[in-house]
Amino acid sequence: MSMNEQKEQKECLFSQLSNEIKQLNETLLSVDWKEADLNDCSFESGSEINCPNLSEEQNNLIRNIIKYIPEWKRLIGCKQHQIHDYCLDFHTISVLKNVQKHEDFNKLRKYDKVILLYAALLHDIEKNENEVDPEHPVKGAKKSSSILYRLGFGEDFINSVYLLVKYHQVLGFMVSGKINLTDDEIVEIFKTPAFVDLHAILSVADIKSVKKDESFCKDGLNEKLEELKEKIKSKLFST
Repeated sequence: MSMNEQKEQKECLFSQLSNEIKQLNETLLSVDWKEADLNDCSFESGSEINCPNLSEEQNNLIRNIIKYIPEWKRLIGCKQHQIHDYCLDFHTISVLKNVQKHEDFNKLRKYDKVILLYAALLHDIEKNENEVDPEHPVKGAKKSSSILYRLGFGEDFINSVYLLVKYHQVLGFMVSGKINLTDDEIVEIFKTPAFVDLHAILSVADIKSVKKDESFCKDGLNEKLEELKEKIKSKLFST
């Protein structure tokens, strides 16, 4: 099968979705967060989800996310441990913002953009409140899979989001020297060179979203990450 045929086949996987979920996908793609100022944002209590500092389009997207993914509502106002400036709701929105702002995001095909946006949306879906929770990537990956299955996504899509959520901290840990992976572990986690790029975009977006001024993203991180990406890709090509 040619690359174009593979691309067309993956795009067609969305044809099985309901019209409501297809529209949710399109809204995730079209709502622009790149210029959103999230520093003083919070959702008002009340019957309707609303943040005065967000646009109506942005508020409507969050309402629709909660309509179809009610599990997301628990993130609203859910505090994180003290190193984080945002509660989980606006940390997650900040990750969406920084995914969109990443220079490689618009180079992706639509299918991979949707994978990445759902991974960003769900990466902390099971994170415990107000504590360091080392198990949240594994718990979140399982929860993401059940959510996406319920929404009607196919196996390939669900598995891709599962892997991104489960291993969303791995590149950051590798760059900082906290973990070292065997070649077999690298192949298991990253799968293909193209998938390495998705991991990298999500990782940078998550790290930038720890602090409101992005100061947790240390100088030189992007350069170290690019070097690490090339090393991982070379291992994938050699297997």
